Amino acid sequence: MAVLRQLGLLLWKNYTLQRRKVLVTLLELLPPLLFSGILVWLRLKVRSENVPNATTYPGQSIQELPLFFSFPPPSGPWELVYVPAQSEAVRTVVETARRALVINLRAHGFPSEKAFEDYVRSDNLSTNVLAAVVFEHAFNHSRDPLPLAVKYHLRFSYTRRNYMWTQTGSVFLKDTEGWHTTSLFPLFPNPGPREATSADGGEPGEKHP
Repeated sequence: MAVLRQLGLLLWKNYTLQRRKVLVTLLELLPPLLFSGILVWLRLKVRSENVPNATTYPGQSIQELPLFFSFPPPSGPWELVYVPAQSEAVRTVVETARRALVINLRAHGFPSEKAFEDYVRSDNLSTNVLAAVVFEHAFNHSRDPLPLAVKYHLRFSYTRRNYMWTQTGSVFLKDTEGWHTTSLFPLFPNPGPREATSADGGEPGEKHP
């Protein structure tokens, strides 16, 4: 009984304090109710869409490149970088790939990966680089053939080259940086299938048309 009496006194004390400060009481009660009402109103305004079937995208042809490839930067053609430049076998492979891509593309070789990194840091024309193909084999002579087990890695720009063609590139410039590999879901999700109108998967990616 003593516990109930103490609880009753505590409630009476709080009630008396709140009654004496009506404005403070209203400020404590109204904001949570207002924010809750706004959330309920926003939820009612969002139109839900029932999509019972899976979204099927058409196949992507490897012979057709996205449209933005046809519009090189004003400073010159796109560049396909390869390392090392002194190897005739590597140069032949890259030139064959360049001719297969029917766009205005120039092959640009560097003797080492460090030389390529210096070019990216210091030369303004490095913004034209689409990708770099770095072969990891050590060539002793320029006419050495490629090994049977070819090892190479690709290096892409930190800034996506197709940002001016994306939906967010012209509005949120921050979204043009990086490849968003740490994001499993979009920051602002839309109802329904994600990127339903983009056959290539949509944001983010270099293949967005």
